[in-house]
Amino acid sequence: MDIDYLAIGKRIKAYRKERKMSQEELAEEIDISVPHMCNIENGKTKFSLPILVGLANALAVRPDALLYDQIGEKGQMRALVLEEIEAQLADCTEVQMQMLGEAFCNEKKLLMEYEKKLKEAVGKPASDEDGMEDKDQD
Repeated sequence: MDIDYLAIGKRIKAYRKERKMSQEELAEEIDISVPHMCNIENGKTKFSLPILVGLANALAVRPDALLYDQIGEKGQMRALVLEEIEAQLADCTEVQMQMLGEAFCNEKKLLMEYEKKLKEAVGKPASDEDGMEDKDQD
């Protein structure tokens, strides 16, 4: 399998610019030289897994977001949502993250309950919606 370092470099550059970081700031954050950072963004050099992880952390994205332009359709929405969540959590304290985690769990429970009730309502005959049932009078 060939690794497209140029495409990876372009994604790194796009995320860096989106976060209004200079090459110098990003290079300093992951402890590499500015020329090495420039070569990574231009696809002129290979880089190690620790550098990939460092870049992902510094840019507040998942490493797979740097490696792949698009995740398969089935996982694309999940990846986008996770990326947004990670960006939102980037400046949270541990207490804030714990509270948000609990809120997320509660919201998911409510969503599941809502979907269950919605499915039950859709599955009922129209006459059941108002609590009245048609009964055969034999």
